[in-house]
Amino acid sequence: MEIKQLKYFLEVCKHKSFSKAAKEIYITQQGLSKAISNLEEELQYPLLHTTPKGIKITKYGQYLQKRSEHIVQEFDLILDDMNKMANINEGTLTVCFSFGVLNALSPDIISDFQKTYPNIKLVIKTYPDSICEEVVMNEKADLAVSIGPVNEKTFNSTAIKSQYPCILVNKKNPLSKKTSVDFKELKNEKFIILNEKFHFYHNFINKCRESGFEPNIVFTTSEIITVHKLSHFNKGIGISIDFMAKDINYEDIYPIPFKDPSFKWEICLITKKHRFEPNLVKIFTNYMLNY
Repeated sequence: MEIKQLKYFLEVCKHKSFSKAAKEIYITQQGLSKAISNLEEELQYPLLHTTPKGIKITKYGQYLQKRSEHIVQEFDLILDDMNKMANINEGTLTVCFSFGVLNALSPDIISDFQKTYPNIKLVIKTYPDSICEEVVMNEKADLAVSIGPVNEKTFNSTAIKSQYPCILVNKKNPLSKKTSVDFKELKNEKFIILNEKFHFYHNFINKCRESGFEPNIVFTTSEIITVHKLSHFNKGIGISIDFMAKDINYEDIYPIPFKDPSFKWEICLITKKHRFEPNLVKIFTNYMLNY
């Protein structure tokens, strides 16, 4: 027996008519009749009789009507209270940020959120991309702001900002004279890049393979500043992102953008698929999209 069935039954009792009750609850008369029939079949007792003068409620129907009215009312009160609880802008929200993402966004984005929603306690965690996904998957965080692409079978994902990668070329390298670079031109170079825990690493390798070669990665790290420093020492070509190249400046290093516009560093909001999203997650998502 479902609450919806009881509501339908009480509506028919109230109007003494299937047609009037159906209009009141925005359901077809056929659908309403089927719901009442299913209820009678489940209870194994007749509840209503149709007569030329209208609907007659049986003694079993009268008993069910009397006992179920307060049940439906109580359920509606519970649902109303829960809706009010869900819409209260207070509580704790745990958000994972992938390394580098907060630098790419406005430095005030977290403090502004906390000023706007002072009753929401924001717990911030920072990890590499793959760890962010793992934390969300294990429900140790409500959502993550990470780098795409993500597994769409596992996560809901909304892109909020794109930055573009670049190579870091020492002035001694002939590529430093270029204004943009194609992947095929990098075939014989040595590379310094973030490690395999970052989507950036895999995205770069995939682009190289599409261009017909396996990249010669000589050093990986979890810190983008190390990529820039080793490029400065001419240990290889660093793979970085445009905004980082502006922040970490070496005079002998030239940031050269890629010609391929599809190679990008895309910041995404991700949540676990098929998991109920509380109101706080919706508030934070809307805030990030409108910031």
